[in-house]
Amino acid sequence: MALRTHPRSQVTPRTVWTVAANVMALVALLWLLTQAWTILSWMLVALFLALAAHPVVRWLERQGAHRSMAVAAVFLLGLGLVTALVMTLVPMLIEQGRALVQAVPAYIEQFQNQPWVERLDERYDLIDRISTELRERIPVTPGPVLGVVTNILQQVAGMVTIAVLTLFFLLFGKELFDKALLWVEPSRRENWKKLAHRMHSAVGRYLVGTLLVSFIGGAVTTVTLLLLGVPYFLPLGLAMAMLGLVPFVGAALGAVLVVGTTFASAGLKAGIISLGVFLAYQQVEGHLLQPLIQRQTLKMNPLLIALVMLLGTSLAGILGALLALPVAGAIQVLLQDRLRKLNEEWRSRESDAMRIVHAPEDPRLPRPPSSEPPEPRH
Repeated sequence: MALRTHPRSQVTPRTVWTVAANVMALVALLWLLTQAWTILSWMLVALFLALAAHPVVRWLERQGAHRSMAVAAVFLLGLGLVTALVMTLVPMLIEQGRALVQAVPAYIEQFQNQPWVERLDERYDLIDRISTELRERIPVTPGPVLGVVTNILQQVAGMVTIAVLTLFFLLFGKELFDKALLWVEPSRRENWKKLAHRMHSAVGRYLVGTLLVSFIGGAVTTVTLLLLGVPYFLPLGLAMAMLGLVPFVGAALGAVLVVGTTFASAGLKAGIISLGVFLAYQQVEGHLLQPLIQRQTLKMNPLLIALVMLLGTSLAGILGALLALPVAGAIQVLLQDRLRKLNEEWRSRESDAMRIVHAPEDPRLPRPPSSEPPEPRH
């Protein structure tokens, strides 16, 4: 009787251990990322600030300044602007913000006295339900003082770390990138340099344009509210500038905050004027400022932008929403380069196939046997 032999298994113990080791390494990497997310977020913010400051550094270099001197000048200029902002605007901002918080109960009471709100409350018990929900979700007792102080110290340490990392990125970023290229195959280094330059240009221009547009929006809001006599023009203008950094939803949230506060604090006429100014500015921003300032920045599908923002917000909150588009823009450059190479390979294969099909027959080569029957001999 012949013995039946089983085919040898293609999965060896070495393969199993290799796959298991790769999975464990991936899990360990994800765990390290979650543990070090605070430091990584500081690094990302510093990197994007360095990209935003790089055009100014390059301009100073073209004027004849040395790289280190240009970086020092930009750093000192930014530090001076932040110091001036803190010394002049922060006390006023704190005072107006405290007044705004103290005025919120009066605004809520004024809102409750509206006839349509009273009708909704009588029918659906709206006010009591909202109050109960807020009491359940917001703790009444204040947190311990030690926790507040620790949080403040952590924020200060974060700002100092971001400033130092931004300085280091501007000074030593290019040198570090050149050393990292030594690990790349020499024939591919030039391509990676071009890709890095495209990513740097796209992300840097996007950040500069976004900061400029948000600053203009905050300035317009502050001046408008100041002229309308709104007592909280400074914190509202700053909130509008910060929300303007978030694409799509930021402007809408800022409009609700600014117009609603204007209605409550300065009256119906001022609220209508602020709404009109906001709508007019949105038209100017959408049809003039955005195309003019960000003409050569990220070119991304609006649906993809919305998906990227949702993903970034779900992963890292407000910081993720702010950094999602620059990261997606850099990844988009890599994907576009990969797509270009794939198209070149596909076109090359198609042209080779067409050459084979239409190639002339060489008479010296033997012909393949014909499938037709031979003609009968007479």
